[in-house]
Amino acid sequence: MGVVRYMQEEYFPRQQASLPAFTERTGIAVKIDLLPVDPFWQESRSGFADPPKWDLLVPDEVIVAEQIHKGTLEPLGSRAHRDGFDLDDFFQAGIDRFCVNGVVYAIPYVAMSNVLIYRRDILDRYDLPVPRTWEELRHVALAAQLALRQDGIEDVAGFTSRGLAGYGHNFWILGSTVFPSWGWTWNRGSGQPPLVNQPETVAALDFYAALLRDAGPAGSATMTFTDTHRVFSEGKAVFLLDTATELTTMRQEGPDSAGHRSSIAVVPAGPTGRPEPGLYSPAFCIPATSAVKDEAWELLKFLASYDELLKDAVEVGYAEPARYSVFESPAYVATYDAEFRSVLQQTRAYSRINRPLIPFGFDLGDIVGAAAQAVIAGEKTAAEALRKAQQVLDRMRW
Repeated sequence: MGVVRYMQEEYFPRQQASLPAFTERTGIAVKIDLLPVDPFWQESRSGFADPPKWDLLVPDEVIVAEQIHKGTLEPLGSRAHRDGFDLDDFFQAGIDRFCVNGVVYAIPYVAMSNVLIYRRDILDRYDLPVPRTWEELRHVALAAQLALRQDGIEDVAGFTSRGLAGYGHNFWILGSTVFPSWGWTWNRGSGQPPLVNQPETVAALDFYAALLRDAGPAGSATMTFTDTHRVFSEGKAVFLLDTATELTTMRQEGPDSAGHRSSIAVVPAGPTGRPEPGLYSPAFCIPATSAVKDEAWELLKFLASYDELLKDAVEVGYAEPARYSVFESPAYVATYDAEFRSVLQQTRAYSRINRPLIPFGFDLGDIVGAAAQAVIAGEKTAAEALRKAQQVLDRMRW
């Protein structure tokens, strides 16, 4: 048997512990690379050459879409059908986006979506409601912040969320949740660059930037998701907008983490009236040029199996599994409280991949993210920043 070269983002390291059992069972050796988020984005985009750098990867959806467009991925649907690997058990909003002309090219690993994480104890202390709209969030975040200041607590912000430019940083929040909440319609037709400068996106970015400036911690314009996680976990913010999995990982940081005094709610609704949690569904895929495609498929089946994804959800805290059967399993129900599961159930009814799955989607996120960071920092207005971002996009060949 050959050696399968496997690459994954370091945020999801648990699989490494299961690889010896896989090798003992199959005789297939595995070489694993776990990369930090920023190198991960770039390396996974260039990992599908001939020969490829890896034989099995779990990249972001937009990178999967880019590689489908380039024709570099091995079709997986026929292999799944042949081996009785049940694709119907996977979160359909993810599977559908990796299927072209009836052919499935990638299989979701997780199905993570944004929720509103909040300090339950602080809202109770000041008799404040859980916000259901963005305007209510602004009001409650500022009210909580003011009440804390009046009680002499100066170092707790009302709200925190990603501000640093980048596809995987502020554009995750903007493209998945904020812009769609205001009614973003980016698709201008085949071959046309996405529309990012429109009244809806200007209003959305204005709101988000003002919320961070008025209720966010100092330095919000340069905060990554790890920064906001740390701020909230240390008890320095009342609200955090991020995935539900962020809360479960906080709760594993010990009894002093604010995660134990926090709950989640469905993301606020904007002018459209529809909550937009978005969907982050990095997916297993195999380069068509791999010399060990059969072995890579065996590793994929193992890592995406019910047993392995259940371990991720129950033992490690990756609370948003890609398999329906894991989400509904007795072990999952025993691990997560009823309120948490109810919010996730509601969230998954709205979840969809809102960020454009198009060639150059990664570049789109970086360009718009740079514009957004300038607005959050107070260097530009939303109208000015998005107008200039659109000019850059319009000069690119799509």
